Amino acid sequence: MYSVQHSSDAVVSEADIQAFVDGLLAPDRAAQIRRYLEERPDEARRVAFYGKLNWRMHSTFQAGDESGRSRRARFTLYRASFSGWLRQHARRIAVGLLLAGVVATGVLCAMHVPDAALEAGAIMALEQANVVHMSVDGRSDARLLGVAPDLSRAGFRPVAVTTLPVGGFVEARGFVYCNAAGERAVLLSVHDMTAAAQPQWRARRVGENRVLEWSVGHRRYALAGGARTHGLMRAADLLVSR
Repeated sequence: MYSVQHSSDAVVSEADIQAFVDGLLAPDRAAQIRRYLEERPDEARRVAFYGKLNWRMHSTFQAGDESGRSRRARFTLYRASFSGWLRQHARRIAVGLLLAGVVATGVLCAMHVPDAALEAGAIMALEQANVVHMSVDGRSDARLLGVAPDLSRAGFRPVAVTTLPVGGFVEARGFVYCNAAGERAVLLSVHDMTAAAQPQWRARRVGENRVLEWSVGHRRYALAGGARTHGLMRAADLLVSR
């Protein structure tokens, strides 16, 4: 403990000095400390240094506290402003979301391909292929071999490409195949966001023809050929297992 004697023999302790710097002494005692420091310049300079240090620390903590209060105040104001804006425009937002949902539903409906449409498209493409088959020599075009699914293990070779509409906004694309007996088969595929997964093909008899359908991801497939066409179901198995 640092202590000195006052000219009146009063003891001035380090605790008194610190209390004086912090402004915690009673007025009469503070006056005694000031008189004490006036008689001791070195001690007065030390106390003055403590006073400056104490002021800087106080200023720093006060600024930090005010900054924190300022940030909290800005956040509170922003939150209140946003809540007011949200309440004011809640109806418009709800209407906008509803309209967006209606538009999205309309687009999905427009892009949907009904089973009957895909089946009818496959049969139409098959009939067209059978009508023009006399003008096709059955040889595979080199370009087709690079893009058409390989159905050689089922005895089919790609001989032509085909496209046709299967809805108001949807067009199916596909390939025409031919087997060794000259029989035609048509593979169509179309993108359909509403399609449910159906990895195993299902077959449907349509007059003298057969249509096999399946779905992978959001793409639907239909393979059409004569009901007695050799290798047709084997070709469907190969396509499904790719």
